[in-house]
Amino acid sequence: MEINSYQSSASSHQLVAESSQISVISHQLSADSCKLKAKNGFTLLEILIALGVISLLGVVIVQVFFTTTRSNTKTELVKDVKQQADYAIGTMARSIQNARLVVSSDGTSCSSAGTVTPAIIITAPDSSQTTYGCVTDSLVQRIASTSATGTEYLTGTGYTLGGTSCSDASLSFVCTTIPGTSSSVRIVFTLSQKGTPQSVYEKANTTIETTVSMRN
Repeated sequence: MEINSYQSSASSHQLVAESSQISVISHQLSADSCKLKAKNGFTLLEILIALGVISLLGVVIVQVFFTTTRSNTKTELVKDVKQQADYAIGTMARSIQNARLVVSSDGTSCSSAGTVTPAIIITAPDSSQTTYGCVTDSLVQRIASTSATGTEYLTGTGYTLGGTSCSDASLSFVCTTIPGTSSSVRIVFTLSQKGTPQSVYEKANTTIETTVSMRN
């Protein structure tokens, strides 16, 4: 009986010890699990932060791309308009410089105070006459030269002097004749791309103002 009682007591103590070990292991596993969860949660936070940074960089890159594209587009549009204006002013300037006579659109001579006129009539050394002014072509106000040989447009169909007709277009001339000096013509106009958008990035226009003196 004593032997059996002793064995039973020893077994009981062994079970208690094993139970304690199991409890310790269970607590350790629970702690490790909590650490793992915490670690996993921190990694997820890092991922979210990284995604946020990448998204922000993406937005900045897209904005820079569109700003650069718009700037380049505006530069090209302004360049095209400027080339059109330069061609028109160059053609008129050469005619004025070589002219024998320059008068206003109604055929009157230019005054010493300056005569404002929507067009000018130039008489060349060979007595041929050319009129420079605004001509409406398919609802577009263009700079043109008109002579006995016909009408020659100095600006393209994609460019306009503005206004709904030549009467309110931007082209004007001021011819001045002072006795004892060469006559001169001041040319002023604003040329824009037809259908220019309202966006400031895409507006394309140029204003020309120059004075040309006759050589003869």
